[in-house]
Amino acid sequence: MGMVHVDEVEVDMVLDDDVKDINSRLLLAKGQKIQSKHIRIFKIWGITEVCVAGNHGREKIAESDIDPETLERITEDTKNIFKHVDLSHPAIKELFRISVLYRSRHGILHTEKNIPLTNGEDVKEHSITDVKKMIAQNRIKLPEMPSTAFELNEVVADPFASVHRIAEVVNKSPSLAALLLRIVNSSFYGFPSKIDSISRAVTLIGTREITGLALGISIVNVFKDVPKDILDMSSFLRHSLACGILSRILAANKNLPQTEQLFVCGLLHDIGRLIIYQYFPDQAKTLMNLAATSDNLLYQLENSCLGGKHTLIGKYLLKTWKLPLELEDNVFYHHNPSGAHHPVKATIVHLADIMVNALGIGSSGERFVPPLDYKAWDNLGLSPGSFETTIRHATHQLAALETFFQG
Repeated sequence: MGMVHVDEVEVDMVLDDDVKDINSRLLLAKGQKIQSKHIRIFKIWGITEVCVAGNHGREKIAESDIDPETLERITEDTKNIFKHVDLSHPAIKELFRISVLYRSRHGILHTEKNIPLTNGEDVKEHSITDVKKMIAQNRIKLPEMPSTAFELNEVVADPFASVHRIAEVVNKSPSLAALLLRIVNSSFYGFPSKIDSISRAVTLIGTREITGLALGISIVNVFKDVPKDILDMSSFLRHSLACGILSRILAANKNLPQTEQLFVCGLLHDIGRLIIYQYFPDQAKTLMNLAATSDNLLYQLENSCLGGKHTLIGKYLLKTWKLPLELEDNVFYHHNPSGAHHPVKATIVHLADIMVNALGIGSSGERFVPPLDYKAWDNLGLSPGSFETTIRHATHQLAALETFFQG
């Protein structure tokens, strides 16, 4: 038997294992011959590969498929990245195993990056800056919400908003409309026929889903002036996209409605860091250097350096923009979801962030895997055995999305 990518599946191949969607719903049973309609169904439901009988395809990649020296080097490197978490915990143990294999296959090594301080200024001078206070007192002018995002937010708040109204708002920005159509026609959604209008996209995917996706895209585009010597914006965006996609899939695993809302939460979970990097570059450099030299987690140093964590700064921005309270809540609590008003959704974003940091997909500045909120994990009720399939689906969808956002 072997694993065959869905794009390489041929009619009359025989399944050697059940094919189930991310909600564990059976799509086609073991022993059945695959027909063209089944291939279409697999794509619609996000199935990236299936197990078929015979010598087709490839076996699942395991440690034995990787060069031993590479595996040993990546394993030691990954242990350092996981230094702030309990490797004996079942969820972390499984994530560590997957992380080592993923990093080995993609050649991802942990690299140190110490950022020089501006003008040779002393670390202590910046470490006492109260960023939270400066923002609250309007001593720093935060970016205004994009006009398209402002209108979309009003649409989201209106339960009677029509398909025509949503399409009208989105179409005011031709670049946004074009990007949305490219996304809905990609393998991220897997529709069998081309969707050629925003109205059609809204009808198929849903009002809140399309408006949420458009809202997230509009907001991310605000932050284009982050200094390149502080942050690689494409790496930040890749981290954020992966977190959004994983949040979406994990929400589907839990049978939560409006999974696109979780995509937006994941996409924007570190928006507070963008405020720090763009508006407080000297303090950001100090913070990153302190994290590197002390081997501490970045977000755990933020209070002492900035007077507040990036989660609080993100919450302040989203509140100022009058975005949905639930979005604000999930962003604010993504490092301690057991304290959230909606702990299941906040835990999903929390877990997605941990997974993305573990895999090394992009970076928001954090060098280590953040600690898992064990209480929130227990309440979530997911099995670590679902991680591998979830991550495989997410990385497949990431490949479909990231070129659109970076284009």
